[in-house]
Amino acid sequence: MSTRLPFIDAFLAGDSRAAVALLAPEASFNSPVRTYRGAEEIAPLWAALDGIIGGLAITGLLEGERESAAFFAGTAGGQPIDGVLRVKARDDGAVTDVTLMLRPYASLKAAVGEMARRLAA
Repeated sequence: MSTRLPFIDAFLAGDSRAAVALLAPEASFNSPVRTYRGAEEIAPLWAALDGIIGGLAITGLLEGERESAAFFAGTAGGQPIDGVLRVKARDDGAVTDVTLMLRPYASLKAAVGEMARRLAA
């Protein structure tokens, strides 16, 4: 069974614990700021991400072999935001690579600022 769609569903629901549970130990997360490696390094980032981007709704989905990309819309810092969450998985379904892209810049900047504040706390 693929974990790609459950990972996307967990992201859309703001459920970082469910998303992290689907990661392979060697997973990488390509954020708008930098790349993080390993499920243990990624877990606190996803926990901090909860609630920063809200009101998420999927606007499109592309599915390929061991790879999915979900397009979504929502808000960050009270501003509209849209983005893409790309998820790759191993043959056994464990998620190995996650890429999150967000736009426009003002909304991305608000999200990154809040993320930095939470991680510093």
